[in-house]
Amino acid sequence: MSIDQRHGHEAEEQKLWEQSEQLKFIKDLKDGKSLAEIMKQLDLAKAFAESPEELSCSDGRIITPEDQPRFGGAGNFILAPDAEREKFILENKGKIKVVKSHDGCGAAAIKFKQMIEAGETLPQGVTNADELGIYCSKMLAEKLGAEYEHTSAREMSGAVHNERAIYFDGTGKFNPGALAELPAGFMCSAPALGLSREYCQEEMATLARIALGDHGFGKRFNQENPLYIVVSAKDSEQLADLKQIAEQAAGQFDGQIKVGGFIAE
Repeated sequence: MSIDQRHGHEAEEQKLWEQSEQLKFIKDLKDGKSLAEIMKQLDLAKAFAESPEELSCSDGRIITPEDQPRFGGAGNFILAPDAEREKFILENKGKIKVVKSHDGCGAAAIKFKQMIEAGETLPQGVTNADELGIYCSKMLAEKLGAEYEHTSAREMSGAVHNERAIYFDGTGKFNPGALAELPAGFMCSAPALGLSREYCQEEMATLARIALGDHGFGKRFNQENPLYIVVSAKDSEQLADLKQIAEQAAGQFDGQIKVGGFIAE
């Protein structure tokens, strides 16, 4: 990245950060209101109107119509162990109708680096991270009996990761994009789709590293301005369980992440 490009990137980061700071959701959390209290003030029925049929990356820059919910998983669960991915396929075949990859997938980049460092053979025709993400998503779609689609960079909201939250959904129905009051965020549907506690914790840590890194808001996150993990649950038992998983992930980041949750009613 040239100096001019870097300056442009930083200017865009600052603009997006300042915009997100104006959200009442962020202001209320900073004022000490609980996430559950804030969510009760919103039109939650709109955010739980229907079940998703599309699986795409957790990336918050993926744009969907407000009324179109989606399942999210980092790189479409490209980082999940093989056995866990196979279990996921068996449990969700027929439920997911579309699988979408996208340009510039951070999870695919992590997987590509892991394979190179381990000396693993790349699939035929795969020479970079984007190609690996596309290949794995195509294979996943085929095994799920789903259609495959791809989202290009120009179809996304921008180059900067502008997520202020990770939406950790246990209901399988939460659509934060339906509520304009909520900030941009990563979508993690792993618990709703049967992924293990261990994987859920690792996925949230991976998403947090992206948000806290050079491609996200980075050092703007601190104890006063944390990244939020927003847990949405079916009942109080699931809420307690998912908050525990989220807290374990957040514990790796020196107070830069805070966890809150609510029950979908």
